[in-house]
Amino acid sequence: MKSLMIWTGMLALALIVGLSVGPHAANAIQFHASVVGFSGLALMGVLKTGTFDISSLIRANNQSLASYGIDRIAQILAADNDAYNEQVNNFLADFTTTVSDRQVLAGSSIGGNMVELDEFGRPPTQRDIPGYLVGLPLRKFGFATGWTQDWLDNATPADLAIKQQAAQAADLRRTRYEIATAIFNPTNFTFNDALVDNVPLPVKAFINADSSPMQNGPNGEVFDGTSHTHYDGSATLTAAAVTAEITNVAQHRNGVKLRVNINQADFAAFSILAGFTPLQLAYLQQVALSSSAVLEPRLDITKTDNRLVGYFNAAEVWTKPWVPQNYLAVIDTAAPIKPLARRVRPNDKGLYIAAELDTHPLHAQYIQRYQGFAAWGRVAASVLKFNNASYSAPALTF
Repeated sequence: MKSLMIWTGMLALALIVGLSVGPHAANAIQFHASVVGFSGLALMGVLKTGTFDISSLIRANNQSLASYGIDRIAQILAADNDAYNEQVNNFLADFTTTVSDRQVLAGSSIGGNMVELDEFGRPPTQRDIPGYLVGLPLRKFGFATGWTQDWLDNATPADLAIKQQAAQAADLRRTRYEIATAIFNPTNFTFNDALVDNVPLPVKAFINADSSPMQNGPNGEVFDGTSHTHYDGSATLTAAAVTAEITNVAQHRNGVKLRVNINQADFAAFSILAGFTPLQLAYLQQVALSSSAVLEPRLDITKTDNRLVGYFNAAEVWTKPWVPQNYLAVIDTAAPIKPLARRVRPNDKGLYIAAELDTHPLHAQYIQRYQGFAAWGRVAASVLKFNNASYSAPALTF
């Protein structure tokens, strides 16, 4: 009997530990008598363990905060917000490097020419153009919510979960807007670092014929900084225009992994271009002709605005929610210096609760994020506007 009590206590501890790990995992663990090692002991059914996540709170819409447990709710919301921040970081990883520096070095190649000499000749001294610093902005964004004590007394766990989801949705919309602004704005500007010491920082767009030096191509190609630009216009969407934009990125280095990002509304027009191969639908069966055959991915039919839809020659084609209509962005996702840098504060917290003020009967909660985006790998992305022969920035909203 004593052994049984000890084992029961161990099960309870395992349950508690299981509930505290993995913010979005839900696992069912089967405890069998043979595993336990007690002869004649049968555990009826299955003990289900897992993690209460924010969906647990959403379902708790007929239960008071007190009965559910305030501390328990706080733990669930904190775990959910940690998971949300990780999802944002993963979403940015393909084309963004997160740093806490306010200036980063943009590279250029070692230059110079070999000069033919006669018997007594001496070459002139030559000076390489070094890399240059590009500035990164840091901005502060906030979301506030408030309630009265009477509302709190009658609130359910679902009410608090919905408030957190509203803050996360606002943060995601703003992050997408900042990304789109950094990608599609062709103009350099000066940013005063007001959240630190007001030092002016030179923020750059992608290469935009601003006379900046850039690294040579893989075969020694030299690019003219006074005319070379990664912002182009085309009167219509054509295969030639898309190919030129892909070449704009591919010509700068070997080993590129190219991704063409388009708006979902432009997919129909893009899908009829010569050179585009769509993904097969999920319900069509693939047959492997050999054991070494690699089956291609299938079209994700569960979403439309954030998925791989096919290939344009050797480049992946994705629909993305941050791409405005009539624009596309070609990105080298394998670039050693990513197209964008995201500046955050040292010891960044992501989206976090900055303060809570309780002035009875009013209560306010303030949620914040510090971040800013700008071009860093200035040749690792290129943008095309395909409803006008000349490029201009889109009108973006959030």
